[in-house]
Amino acid sequence: MEKESITCFQYKLRNLACDGEILKLLKALHERCGGQWVYSVHQNYEVYPDTPELSEAFFYPEWWKRRVVRPAFPGIQEFGWEEGRSFHFIHSSQTVNGEVRHLLQIRGEEEFTEEDHVLLDYACILTGYMKALPAASEGISTLMGNAYRGIRPETIPEGVFPENGYGIVVLERGDKGILKQQGYLGYRLHRSFRKCLRYCFLDETHLLLFVSADNVMKVTEQLEEIIGFGDDDMIMGISGLYSAAEMDQALGEARHSVEVGNLTDMDRTVFFHCELGIFRILDYPKPGSPVNRLMDQMTEKLMEYPKEKRDALSDTMCCFVKNHYNYQKTADAMYAHVNTIRYRISLLENLWSCDLQREEDRLLFEVVSRLLPLWVKETGYE
Repeated sequence: MEKESITCFQYKLRNLACDGEILKLLKALHERCGGQWVYSVHQNYEVYPDTPELSEAFFYPEWWKRRVVRPAFPGIQEFGWEEGRSFHFIHSSQTVNGEVRHLLQIRGEEEFTEEDHVLLDYACILTGYMKALPAASEGISTLMGNAYRGIRPETIPEGVFPENGYGIVVLERGDKGILKQQGYLGYRLHRSFRKCLRYCFLDETHLLLFVSADNVMKVTEQLEEIIGFGDDDMIMGISGLYSAAEMDQALGEARHSVEVGNLTDMDRTVFFHCELGIFRILDYPKPGSPVNRLMDQMTEKLMEYPKEKRDALSDTMCCFVKNHYNYQKTADAMYAHVNTIRYRISLLENLWSCDLQREEDRLLFEVVSRLLPLWVKETGYE
């Protein structure tokens, strides 16, 4: 069958663009020109033909080698990449309402033709008149970053976020630089979760997510696989279920979960806020909190003793609370004489103006005994 003229094909592309059929537009370009076509707007990607993994080459422009060609249009750039396999790219982009839209054709070693350049340029212009991808918004990262810092969103862009979801904070505490692969990881997150997840790389060690899921445990397993959790280099905190308008609460709980988890348990990788026990209401180690000020005041007095003595006092207090304020059981657990335990506890009572006959002071001791190990880890006091 005779190939339709380029003018007729452009008319076909225009009709697809008018109907908002971006995937069909990419398919038509593939059938006409071959290669793999990628259209991206911020956190959204459409790819045809779809593959389990889009080549990493797309996400690392620093790997691309500019090819010396004279494209039909100055807005088109052509590149090559060789890393085990050879790829050629032609790339065009434009900015629409503050959002940068990219259109890219990837193929093997075969050369691009002038028709490829013409159709890429025309298709890129058409996408500027299409509705953006369903959840495209340049403000996603800004909104999520502010929510992480405790600023409640004034408005949620329609169709951008799932209506309800879980806040998740991923922390990289190793030095492998896993979260530096932001573009590639972003695509993998998008492809795995499509419209039910939004993300923000706060920096190279923190990844924020808001994800809708019927089974959040399964989501954490998928995230571990996508991001590549290994050893103790990555940990994750998960909030309860919140509406998108309450994202500050969701990401706040997730942040608190990962902070507490990072200080308390080096053997686990996933920390659910609902499982934090008393730490759900104690916001330590959040700077400036009343709990922080309490710990600063109490440990400042403890620091007046030499290290060996304050270690003995803090260990005794934790063991005493653990053994339900029983002197003999504490002495047995610490292989010490019961009078030694009584002496240490009386020192702490005097130091902190407490009386363990009072229920309120017993509760205070219990709270401090939970927080003290975190305080020691965080401050690294000697």
